[in-house]
Amino acid sequence: MKTSHVIALGVAALVAVGGAVAVSLSGTGSSTPAASERVFPGLASRINEVASLTVARKEETVTVARKGETWVVPAKHDYPAAFDKVRRLLLELSDLRPLEQKTSSPSLFASLELEDLSQADAKSTLVTLKDANGGEILSTYVGKQRFGRGAGGDGTYVRKAGGNETWLAKGRVQPDKATVNWLDKNLSDVARERVARVTIVAAGAPKVEAMRAKATEKNFTLAGVPKGKKAKSEWDINNLAAPFERLELEDVRPLSEIPAVAGGPYAEVATFDGMIVRADIVETDGQTWAKLSSRYEAPAAAPTEDETKEGKLKSADEVKKEIETLNAKVANWAYRLPDWKTENLRKKMSDLVEDEKSGS
Repeated sequence: MKTSHVIALGVAALVAVGGAVAVSLSGTGSSTPAASERVFPGLASRINEVASLTVARKEETVTVARKGETWVVPAKHDYPAAFDKVRRLLLELSDLRPLEQKTSSPSLFASLELEDLSQADAKSTLVTLKDANGGEILSTYVGKQRFGRGAGGDGTYVRKAGGNETWLAKGRVQPDKATVNWLDKNLSDVARERVARVTIVAAGAPKVEAMRAKATEKNFTLAGVPKGKKAKSEWDINNLAAPFERLELEDVRPLSEIPAVAGGPYAEVATFDGMIVRADIVETDGQTWAKLSSRYEAPAAAPTEDETKEGKLKSADEVKKEIETLNAKVANWAYRLPDWKTENLRKKMSDLVEDEKSGS
């Protein structure tokens, strides 16, 4: 399904629930919409014309743009945007309905967080939507939220840029702040329950390897524990197998900007159904970056029908498709990962073992 079609279906659903948009209105709405209308009544009919979305605050401006059938974040080298977030903001704006007209005095705009961004210490948010030719579809300040009071429910204060009329509108509009929050953060989701083996290789340290013989086994066993040592924590050993479970990025850079290091540290997991996921770790500019890749290795024993039915493991075709999708997504990128995930990818044997007690 194409991106534009997804947005159109969302608008159709809103119209079906909330009533038809007044078709006599053109542009993005009159200055004093009636209660039966939307605050920006022309937006719903033009929503698929939106080619860029800018969220401006005093401290940062974020732009998300449509590139072909994909939404991207130009400031992050056109990395794919979180389309659900784009879609949600467009639909929230298009479905705002007037509850109450508020002040038209510029001296009071700041109290609603609707002041011009040119004002010192402005807390307002300016959302601008443009078409493919750079023409403005909508430019509006989005201010404070009012939560669930009275019959109106949640509300948002808004003011069209260049105008003095302010409105309390029914609905919540909360444009995300930081540029990184507009990225498609999801990278992989390899559940710990699928993992048969995890391997961590760090420079100048013994290899760390933990494994299970069967998917039905609850705990992993740490291999190569030095004589006189024992595993510190069963939880820590089991957690080694979850670095690629619900993995999200913290930041992204083109792979071409990250130096290649042959034989550098890495961590990888192998699943019972044949998926190998690897993260090569690179230190540069005082930060840790991960290069992700995946490959297929036929397992010693194919998953049983019960295991695939229960969803714990996948068929060979499903695994190969998962690998293809992941590699297509990460092939040209390096990622900064959450600190706790990075720490897990860099565990050393010394982090995982302790001295055995005498006589134990």
